[in-house]
Amino acid sequence: MDILGKFTRKSERGEKTWKDAKTYFSQRYDLLKLEFLEKSSQLLSVVFSMLIVIVCALVVLIFLAAAVIHGLTIALNAAWAYIIVSAVFISIIVFVLAKKDVLFVNPLIRKFSRILYKEEVEEVETENVVKDVEVEGENKAQTETETQKGGQHE
Repeated sequence: MDILGKFTRKSERGEKTWKDAKTYFSQRYDLLKLEFLEKSSQLLSVVFSMLIVIVCALVVLIFLAAAVIHGLTIALNAAWAYIIVSAVFISIIVFVLAKKDVLFVNPLIRKFSRILYKEEVEEVETENVVKDVEVEGENKAQTETETQKGGQHE
């Protein structure tokens, strides 16, 4: 009887372990789904807010252009007014295309990486702040040392 009891206890422990493993993986899968839902909703909110800002800016730009054209047609000829406003728009387009990485790509990548990799980004930012403080302290100490040396030689 004692031998059968040992085998039944081992099989019960194995079943309990299997149930615990299934529960663990099920809960882990649910957690991953919730994290994906949270991060995707944050990404979509960033994208939609950017689209709203861009649309509003374009509407303002259109009305501003109409006002400038109206003012310039009174002061100049209508053809010159349209040429001037077109030249301004072309220069804005060239500037935006030249600076698109600085204006759009880098901030969006930074924002998306903060959303997707929150813990890793915070660690890197903390390390960068510590390095900046250390470099600033070294520069300050070096300046003080140079000031002291300068005073001794005079």
